[in-house]
Amino acid sequence: MGSITEKTKVTKDGKTVTEYRAFIRRKGFESRSKTFASKREAQSWIRNNEADKAMTKTVQGKTLGDLLDDFVALAGCGYARMAHLDFWRDQFKDVKVAAITHGDIAGAVLILRRRPALQPTRGGNVETDKLLSGSTVNRYIATLSAVFSFALEHGVIDTHPMKGGKVKKLRENDGRQRILTEDEESRLLDAAKVSEWSMMWLYLRMLLTTGARRSEVNFLKWEYVHLDEKVAILPKTKNGNPRALPLVADVREALAAAAKIRPLDSDYVFYDPRDPAKPKPVEVPWKACRKAAGLEGQGVVIHTTRHTAVTKLVKGGANLAQVAAVSGHKTLAMLKRYEHLASQDAVELAERLLSGKKK
Repeated sequence: MGSITEKTKVTKDGKTVTEYRAFIRRKGFESRSKTFASKREAQSWIRNNEADKAMTKTVQGKTLGDLLDDFVALAGCGYARMAHLDFWRDQFKDVKVAAITHGDIAGAVLILRRRPALQPTRGGNVETDKLLSGSTVNRYIATLSAVFSFALEHGVIDTHPMKGGKVKKLRENDGRQRILTEDEESRLLDAAKVSEWSMMWLYLRMLLTTGARRSEVNFLKWEYVHLDEKVAILPKTKNGNPRALPLVADVREALAAAAKIRPLDSDYVFYDPRDPAKPKPVEVPWKACRKAAGLEGQGVVIHTTRHTAVTKLVKGGANLAQVAAVSGHKTLAMLKRYEHLASQDAVELAERLLSGKKK
């Protein structure tokens, strides 16, 4: 377990400083300690180092339930992804990881496809008469794939049971491919300004100007916001690599204002007012905002903001490598869907500048 001691001392130049010494003691592991200038740094060091020791020493015979515990401790987990993990835990909790086959997973996916979709309400999630969408089922599949990649990295398994197309993803609707027009974007932001949630405008504006995933903004912490450097750092992302989000001028101004009134007991930028220690569930205010903007039933989802931002970058002249640096897509292949936009622009340029025809 981790603990922190506080010590005040006087330096040679007569200044009084406080040091915080963090300790980690766990049976079966060597004790460790380190001194920091702030309590927050000490707490962060304890969290990170306890997570490093969360993987059990023995991987032989590890069940999926054990693996999921390790995954959450080491890789972290957002609210939505935790719901995915709960489903997979129900299916394979006591099954040895190495014994799970792609056939087992495909069978579980069939169960998932028969599940009713949930409607978020102020009183909690309520089942609807619709089934989970293809995109939602694919998010569950992606989460489990990430867990097996984690297991492969840590030597729990020798081969990934889902790679190579062994588990097929479902066809998705066009909601995740749709982009917002300038008018739609403006209407959304205007609606956000009068939302019951005071942070709605900043939340949407960050999504639209960074191309970030909703989970990355949902779980953004103040310690990673650097207004002087005009960036917010994401230490852990979906693809496993850290990334810097660019903060445009009006976003920086709104963040600076929010920082002055944020609860001292919350680390999250977008905290839940009812429980500041947790991030804000955004579905209810998002859907209210979308409805107020006249975009309900128009195929607009939160992910539309990411697709819109990436499309703007491509049409603005950024190459795919530059776009990937901003958006966090792991490979350029994942951005191939946007290549046609650059091709369209190239045709327009050729017609205007290279065809020899006078306009």
